[in-house]
Amino acid sequence: MSLPTLRSLSRLLAVPVFAAALISAPVSSSASPSPDDDKVARIVDKAPAGEPLEVVVTSRDADGTPVISTIAADTKAKARAIVARALGRSKTIGAEMNHRVSIDAYNDTHRSQQWALNALKAETVHSYTRGSGVTVAVIDTGVKSSHTDLSGNVLSGIDYVAPGTSANDESGHGTHVAGIIAALYNNSRGIAGFAPRAKILPVRVLDRNGSGTSANVAKGILYAASRAKVINLSLGSTQHSTAMQTAVAEAIRKNVLVVAAAGNRGCGLFGAPTEYPASYPGVVGVGAVSQSIQKASFSSCGSWVDVAAPGQSIISTMIQNSVGLGCSSSASYCTISGTSFATPYVSAAGALAIARRGWSQSTATDVSPSGRDNNTGAGFINPLKLITS
Repeated sequence: MSLPTLRSLSRLLAVPVFAAALISAPVSSSASPSPDDDKVARIVDKAPAGEPLEVVVTSRDADGTPVISTIAADTKAKARAIVARALGRSKTIGAEMNHRVSIDAYNDTHRSQQWALNALKAETVHSYTRGSGVTVAVIDTGVKSSHTDLSGNVLSGIDYVAPGTSANDESGHGTHVAGIIAALYNNSRGIAGFAPRAKILPVRVLDRNGSGTSANVAKGILYAASRAKVINLSLGSTQHSTAMQTAVAEAIRKNVLVVAAAGNRGCGLFGAPTEYPASYPGVVGVGAVSQSIQKASFSSCGSWVDVAAPGQSIISTMIQNSVGLGCSSSASYCTISGTSFATPYVSAAGALAIARRGWSQSTATDVSPSGRDNNTGAGFINPLKLITS
């Protein structure tokens, strides 16, 4: 399961030094660009090829609340002018070019296929709490609220892909994530969610192909920050976004637990590229483990991996005619792998903990190699210890 992509800005510091009296070479009649001009040009040059030019401006309003604005430009010259004006304002946090983001013992009939709930001791955990009173925002492709195993657990959300419409899922990715968190339990059908009495707030920022923009992800985070206790981001990118980082920081300032996928790029000879938003300060970055409770081969390695959760062969709710997930066109449930699907187990564990006492990743169980590492972070999540210790 692939995860999302973003593009970051870079900066250049140039300090020209010269002594005019000692230079005998001809002097060019054209003025050299100032460091500010150079910075603006470099920001605009990050615009993705073949995509419409849009400048994303992150600023603060009079109350200090972050505001994400997008401004279209039909030429790079106009985009440079927009960026320059934005950077000249005191309330501007940053300006960048918009870029694409894309996807990373009950009687329920498929409960026997949910090895993850066995590993997490779900039934025992649920004797303490099932997540009542906690809202988890699923910032993704939307959620099919009419799915029989999600009925009543999905709130009215928002759609940033097609504004003014419901946050309905045309991909299947977001519905799969939502089911892992809050599918109905003990209802003689389908699966059981890990926090089955939590509520899902769907925030649609990715289209049916699992692709969206950095600006919409940032807007979705800000929207959720005042409406949910947990934010699930089963998406990622190797490119930094000032807008997303600012939105994440605002959510954390409001004591919202932000959980993000660590990526599906494996380790590689030199490790995996840094994943955003998982690597932003305060975000819980989630790697995936297999049924052996060892790092899944596809799970990215890096300092941003904080904990690990089940992410291989995960069955959950699905829409019919899903896109790019390898599911049957008539499927109501589907089994998929990826850190996208490890992430909601941690979000659900967070909802359970918040309903009882609070989140702490220090309760994770160490996984080989010993000690904190870049494969599984602090280790495999231990929800029972989390809510009882």
